[in-house]
Parts: sequence; structure tokens; C-alpha cells
Amino acid sequence: MTLKDFSEENGWICVDYAATWKYGFDFMLDAAQVLLEDFGDDLQRFATAEIAGRTFVNIIDKIGGKVRECAALRDECGVIAVAGISRVMECPMQITLYNQTNAVGLDVPLAQLPESHPARKIIDERKDGYERTFDVYMNSLEIKAYCAGAEHRVLDNIAQKERERLGEA
Repeated sequence: MTLKDFSEENGWICVDYAATWKYGFDFMLDAAQVLLEDFGDDLQRFATAEIAGRTFVNIIDKIGGKVRECAALRDECGVIAVAGISRVMECPMQITLYNQTNAVGLDVPLAQLPESHPARKIIDERKDGYERTFDVYMNSLEIKAYCAGAEHRVLDNIAQKERERLGEA
């Protein structure tokens, strides 16, 4: 992902990224699954909005272990926001994905991080490149989501070929 903007407001850092390519709903589901696995029991919010700028609907109570099996996500939406405490980064964060764009938002409540947290230290001290503190995490999210999408396509292709072989297609 490419860093587009970094800002701090009222104890929050807001980072705008551009994914490598324009993505769609399938990528959003795969990225949300990656986040769900990272946040685990510390998932705090899983919300959707019809389009950017509309009110979010929190569907956290409908999300089980598999995002693609969630009935509330059968219909395509414009925005998915997933928040929780990252086991990888050891901090609270929210990632927002925008359908049919390459835009991804990251919001971190910096004020909630202890002063001893490595990310907090780097940002507070304005060390060179401080605005890129979360780049590796975000790149990893994007790569894992694209890999999951490739896996779905391969498995679907194998299943289709098996149905054809058995004369069920």
C-alpha cells in the first residue's frame, strides 16, 4: 500500500492508504477476515455502510468466525469498518475499506497507547519516517487478502472442473 496522508486529531492518528490496485467487495471480505483473525476475541466493531458518508450499521453480533458465511454480508456494501485490538501491533485500531476504490483508512487512538509502546514513541518523537509506522502491517493485510482471493479462485476452479468431470456442470 502507498501512504497517501497522515494526520493527528484529538488523540487519534488517521492514515490514508492506497491499495496497489482498485479492489472490490471480494477483496473487502478477505481483508476483513484477515483483520478478524488478527483481532480475535478483541474485535470491537464490525460495521458496514451502503456507501461512503452514510451511517454505519454495526453487525458485530452477526459475525462468526467466517466473514464469507455471514448472512449480513451476502449483499454487497460500499464500506466495511473493522475495529479491535491488533495482536500483531498490540494496539487498538480501525481499518476502513471502500468498495470499488483503492482507498483504505487506518485510525489509531494514539492517546490510548502507553507512552512505552513502540509506535507511540516513534510518533511522539517524530522520528524520521514516523508517519510510516503502520506501513508493514498494512502491506501485510493487503498481501494476505490478495492471497486469500487467489485461494478462493483456485478452489472454485478445481470444484468446477470436478463437477464437469462428473457431468454435473
